[in-house]
Amino acid sequence: MKKSLIALAVLAASGAAMAQSSVTLYGMADVWVGRTKTDVTGAPSVSTSRLDSGGFNTSRLGFKGSEDLGGGLKANFQLEGALGMDNGTAGGFRFDRQSWVGLSGGFGEVQLGKPWTPYDDTRSMANDTFNANFSSSFSTWLPYEDNPNNTIRYNSPNFGGFSGAIAYSLGEDKAASLTGGTSSLLSLSLNYANGPIVAGFAHQSEKNASLVPGYLAPGSTNLLTFAGATGKTTYNLLNGSYDFGVAKLIGGINQVKVKADGAAADVKANEYNIGVDVPLGGALEAGFGLARSKTESAGVDLTKTTGFSAGLKYALSKRTFTYLAFNRTKAEAIGTGLEAKNTLYAVGVQHNF
Repeated sequence: MKKSLIALAVLAASGAAMAQSSVTLYGMADVWVGRTKTDVTGAPSVSTSRLDSGGFNTSRLGFKGSEDLGGGLKANFQLEGALGMDNGTAGGFRFDRQSWVGLSGGFGEVQLGKPWTPYDDTRSMANDTFNANFSSSFSTWLPYEDNPNNTIRYNSPNFGGFSGAIAYSLGEDKAASLTGGTSSLLSLSLNYANGPIVAGFAHQSEKNASLVPGYLAPGSTNLLTFAGATGKTTYNLLNGSYDFGVAKLIGGINQVKVKADGAAADVKANEYNIGVDVPLGGALEAGFGLARSKTESAGVDLTKTTGFSAGLKYALSKRTFTYLAFNRTKAEAIGTGLEAKNTLYAVGVQHNF
């Protein structure tokens, strides 16, 4: 009898400990089949039939968990890596999408490692064509760093629909610096989400002190890294959406300023996108988007890029859907007669687990 009571006590204690912590394995498998076509002035048209991963969203595998530390305090972590469903992730699997650990409580949440930037979160919360990888803004707007390394991020609590976040990333490239400083990234946001209304403002500043590729992240999308220059790039975004029930309207404006050290003038971009997502009844939804980006320097127009996207999504269950995708993007160098046009047609399936 005494042994039975001891065993029950051990099991109860073990159950209580298990209830205080949890780890979840999750993932997304997304594959599409279709055709891409590229037309460039003065060159033959190139068409390619493709089977690829991540047509609607990037395929991924991840782990996340939390532990209740008592007094409203929790320890949290997340590890997430991209999957190549078409080739079994050739080249090796890495937790390159997210890898962080932190604490949360009544004060909000602190994350240390490699989380997404607040600017990226705000852009994604109100983006055209389901915020899918083929949306018009993703193929049109200038690139930015979305999940840099060596990041400290703070997320505020939610106050009646209002929330904010700030993140700072360390370049750790002092030894290779050409300016005497170090590279860094600052990103912040203020968002509102309540009922049918979503609105947000975000700012991001990327400072290049060296020419080291991927100083903030492997495969860096930093504009000055592409140009092989030191300097500073800033982004200011205002976007939002309103859900009328019969349709959700989406829009955003974005301004980018690239200040390269030693350049005679800054390069500026004015960008916008508009979109609508429409439930068509039952499990069927349609999404459309139009976006444009125009760059200039010292009052002279440089480039103009315009994109249109459309998607059709059919839910087979809560975790699985099929989709049709279309995107056409045209980029032109103003005043030169040179232009490039990319077209995508795709059909795909996505399963979440």
